[in-house]
Amino acid sequence: MNKKKIVLLFIIVMIMLTIFRFSDHTGSESSELSVKVTRFISRIIFRNFDGMTLSQQQFIVAEFHYFVRKLAHFTIYAVLGLFVYSFMEMTAVRLLRKLSLSWILCAAYAAGDEFHQSFTPGRSMRFTDVLIDSAGALCGIIAAVVIFSVICYIKNERQRSADE
Repeated sequence: MNKKKIVLLFIIVMIMLTIFRFSDHTGSESSELSVKVTRFISRIIFRNFDGMTLSQQQFIVAEFHYFVRKLAHFTIYAVLGLFVYSFMEMTAVRLLRKLSLSWILCAAYAAGDEFHQSFTPGRSMRFTDVLIDSAGALCGIIAAVVIFSVICYIKNERQRSADE
C-alpha cells in the first residue's frame, strides 16, 4: 500500500473515531455541546446577538438548535464521504463501483453509529439521522467526483498543450 493510501486510510479512521466519540456523549453532553455551537453560529449570523435580551438569545438558539445538530451530522458524513471516495479512487477501477462502495460504506457506518447511540444514556437510534448522514456522505462523494474530474480535465489539457 502506498503512502497516499495509508494517509487517506488514517484520515478515514480518525473521522470515524471522531463520529464514534461524539455518539458516545450522553444526551445532556451532546445537547450542551450543540447549544454552544449554536450560540457561536448565532453570534456570527446576528451581529448584535450578545446585545439581545436573554429571552431573545434563547429563542434564537432554540430555533436554530435542531438545524445545527442535523447540519453537523450532514457535514461530518460529507467529509467522510469525500475521503472514502478519495481512497476508492486509488483502488477501484470503475466509477460505479467506486461510487457505490463509498456510499455503502458510509451509510453502513451511519447505521452502525446510530445503533451504537442507542446504548448511550439519553441518546436514541433515529432512522432520520441515518438518512441525513447518508445524504451528507453522498454529497461528499459527489464533491470528490467533481474535484477528481476537474483535476483530470486540467491534467489532460496540460498534456494536450504540451503535445502541440
